[in-house]
Amino acid sequence: MTTLTTPLRLGLTGGIGSGKSTVAEIWRAAGHRVIDLDAHSRAVLDVPGDGVEKAIARFGEEFRSDGGTIDRAAMARLVFADADARADLERIVLSRVDAAVAREEQDAARAGERLVIHDSPLLLEKHHEADYRAVVVVLARREDRISRVMRDRGKDRAYVESVMAAQVSDLERIRAADRLVLNTADRETLSARALHALQTVLVEREDSALR
Repeated sequence: MTTLTTPLRLGLTGGIGSGKSTVAEIWRAAGHRVIDLDAHSRAVLDVPGDGVEKAIARFGEEFRSDGGTIDRAAMARLVFADADARADLERIVLSRVDAAVAREEQDAARAGERLVIHDSPLLLEKHHEADYRAVVVVLARREDRISRVMRDRGKDRAYVESVMAAQVSDLERIRAADRLVLNTADRETLSARALHALQTVLVEREDSALR
């Protein structure tokens, strides 16, 4: 019987516009398995299937879009006004996200991979630090983050600042991080910093496991 080795689980997070997704791309391009928790979450309601049907059963056909998925605008209006509805939607989404992530981790174990990385935008807001052997945080200057989101996502400044206000502060991120990646220069510099941070974390965790 083949014994599967559980891969080391690493958490990656950062505030809106920090460049966290870019770091995830860099690590993925380097051959590491990066699990995008936000993508799994969106897929529950944006792809026809069990998650959509469960939400429709709970909230009603009026929340089904013309494409057969969830009408996000209508659902947002409901859940922002109704805490019970929000809690029910979170249970529907999170249970399916957890199942999808577990499947990816099982695939990684079967493939003999030593590492899985969770790209998790709300890792600290949801207090999930203890779920990981190490947490890497991407930091960038506030004004750089605002201008990046305005440019790349077409959002206005008020929107970006409102999201920032709902997230943990950079000081809280620094306190929670095992390793920081500073996104304060060009893409080449960020790539070098991201790869160095990941290698450092792997060496430190492997050393500690041998003690």
